[in-house]
Order: sequence, then C-alpha cells, then structure tokens
Amino acid sequence: MTRVVVFGATGVQGAAQVAVLARTGHEPVAVGRNPKPIEIDGKPIETCAADFADQAALDSVCATAEVIFLNLPSTSFQPTEPILDAARAIAQAAKKSSSVRLVVFNTSMPVPEEKRGIEAQDDRIEIRSILREQGLPVISIQPVVFLDNLLEGWAYPPIAERQTIVYCHKPELEVSWICHHDIAQLMVAAIDRPDLAGRNIAVGGPETVHLHELAAKLSRAWERPIGYEHQTVDDFCDKISVAMKQRSNIDADQLVAQMHKAYTHYNESPEKPFKVDMGPVLKELPVKLTPIEDWGRMTKDRLPPPIAT
Repeated sequence: MTRVVVFGATGVQGAAQVAVLARTGHEPVAVGRNPKPIEIDGKPIETCAADFADQAALDSVCATAEVIFLNLPSTSFQPTEPILDAARAIAQAAKKSSSVRLVVFNTSMPVPEEKRGIEAQDDRIEIRSILREQGLPVISIQPVVFLDNLLEGWAYPPIAERQTIVYCHKPELEVSWICHHDIAQLMVAAIDRPDLAGRNIAVGGPETVHLHELAAKLSRAWERPIGYEHQTVDDFCDKISVAMKQRSNIDADQLVAQMHKAYTHYNESPEKPFKVDMGPVLKELPVKLTPIEDWGRMTKDRLPPPIAT
C-alpha cells in the first residue's frame, strides 16, 4: 500500500485517480480547496483541505506522502502565473518531505519536448521544469484527447440535443481517444516504475480513429444514431470567443488567438500529436485500456433518452 497525495482530487481527472488508487489497494489522500467527504465502494477516503497559496498546508499534506499525483488547472482558460506559483509551492513542499519518492504529473494535454509558442503547452513544459529543478523524480504522463470531454463543456449540447458529435477535428485526423479511468490506471502503474522518472510519456487509448469511426462506435454503444460534424478551427474559435467574452478575468482575444494556434497545430502538424502508439507504453505500464465502445456503454446513462425519429 502506497500513500498517494492527489492534488486536484475534486476535479473529474483527479476523482478518477482517487477511485483507481482505492480499488487497487493504495491509500489515496484527496486534496482540494474545500473537499467534500468521499467514499469509494463504501470506504471513506482521507481528504485534506489545502489552498495552493497556503505553503504551510501544502507542506503538511506532503510531509507523509510517498507519491504525489499532480493535476493542475489548464492555463487555456485561467491566468498563467497562479498556476505556475501553485506548481512552485507544491514542488517546494515535496522537496521538504523526507517520504516523497515520486511525482506523477498529469499534463492533461499533449505536450511537446520544447516550447513552441502555444501557451497552454508551454506552461505545462514550465511546470515540468519547475518540478524537476527541485530535484524531484517526476514522470510526466501526457494524454491526448479525452473521451469524457464529449459529455461536458461545449461538446455535450449537440450530442444531447441532436445526437451529433461536433468537434474541431478535420476528417482525416487520427485520434487516440482516452478516458479518465485509463489515465488513472497508467498513473497508478507508474507508482511501481520509479525508474521511469525523468520521462515524458505520451498516452492515448487502445484505438486510433477518425471522427466518423468514433461516431459509429458510440452509435452502437449508446444505442442510438450518432452523427458527426467536422468543425473548422475558425468556427470553433468564433464560438469560444462568444463564450469567453462573458468572463471578466480573461483576455478573450488573446485566448482565442492561442486556441486557434493550438487547434491548427493539432489538425495540421505532421507529428500527429493526437495519435499515440500505445504498444511500447503498455510494455512499461501494463494496464488494460478501455475500448471506445466499452466506455460508451459505461456512460450511456449520462445521456438523455434517444430522440424519437
């Protein structure tokens, strides 16, 4: 049993990690600003309230940690400096601890080895550096596109209202969609591989598909016809701009410019950042990944009834 402190445990990705840790015999500590009581299969989970700006609280929670799972908010939609300051504070707390032997950092997005002027990715690279500059052993787990994104945010309404996946993916784009549960599984597997510290590991799901293939698989899993629309980068950014201009803490024009740059890269880069060969990864982190249709069957009850035709 390993005592694993999970930062960002109140978010959907962190919550999945807490659940997998508990079900695999580890001792998760769910950290959040104001965490609510958590039970996994009827077993209470230890929680800890800690604000990223409270160094003493961070020091306290890290003091008894053996492994840290780090999930931080994306700077795509939030100011950069508070997130980088949080990484610095957590890195300092982990360095002070005599028990921390590994940090597993979930980047929550594909991240290249070097900065390329896409700020959200560049900030993830900066966080990796902040952690490693403190001398911490860090494994960076770098997922591509989350299946779970289909059921939240701007992707969900067209699925719920007209049974259509609308995504900013060109027709020929190959995507290794992955679910939150599988990210959690890979991070838990990393606990037993401290020799991988220093590595940046791109991860995806067990299948790489085009958007029309994703729709066909989810049609079968959700037992209803699911259509698909290839949203252009321009259209996607226009819609993001309308939503973001309602938020006072964000420079909407700057954000949209960055989103345009990022999604153009995702769609057009010859490196194919959304495509991952999981064969080599699974040799080092052996887990059973979730096929798209299996994920769909598990999430079917989160959808409204099928639209009558």
